[in-house]
Amino acid sequence: MLETDRTDVFAAQTKNVRALEQAWKHINKSLNAAYSGGDTSSAEIQTKILAQVYCAFAEAVFSKVIHTPDGLTLDEISQVKSQGKRNIVMAWKKCVELSLKKVQGKSSGHVPNTQKKIFALIDEYIFDPSLLRNKIAHGQWCVALNSDNTKVNESFTAKINSVNVVDLYRYKAAFQSLFRIVEDIIESPNKAHHRDYWIHITEFETTQHEMASWSVEKKVKALKEKRARAKNYKSIIST
Repeated sequence: MLETDRTDVFAAQTKNVRALEQAWKHINKSLNAAYSGGDTSSAEIQTKILAQVYCAFAEAVFSKVIHTPDGLTLDEISQVKSQGKRNIVMAWKKCVELSLKKVQGKSSGHVPNTQKKIFALIDEYIFDPSLLRNKIAHGQWCVALNSDNTKVNESFTAKINSVNVVDLYRYKAAFQSLFRIVEDIIESPNKAHHRDYWIHITEFETTQHEMASWSVEKKVKALKEKRARAKNYKSIIST
């Protein structure tokens, strides 16, 4: 890879990220319509599609981040991609490990503590969604198979069938905090990272705490109430 290639990939993935954000909004709108109309079958299908879009979004963002101009060296990008051939989690961790080597001016425990925290976020919010995406993308829409496709994987079948839109909202919110942290380390390891790291962590923890009380049942109830109010309003103004 040449520097010009890096720039081209960064620009391309920037466009892909924007397109996937739009796809997320469009599918989420369709999902809300299905729930508010009581169409649970369509809602389940839209949820699985939204899961696919989320995973594609995460992959596009990651590619964009590692190709950031004046960030990782070309050799470091190659190392990250090499890990990515094994799995996306290893690629994320290699990216973080390499990027943190450039962080200076903090206590001796900052880098290892930061790496431990980020690795935990990667394990929780990148690992399962990437596996889910792979299963669904390979046609395992409601029944998952093992890695050799020789037996049914009961535990992952349960995960596929239990995923819901609230889970996806939480995954996406957590992921956005994660990639902003990593992006700061790559782009500005000794300025933006020092300034904003704890802001991102606090935002992440606050958001996840708030979203912990969310449920599909509450979401469906709110959507139906909103639809009923809109229907009543139309009825009033038409009389």
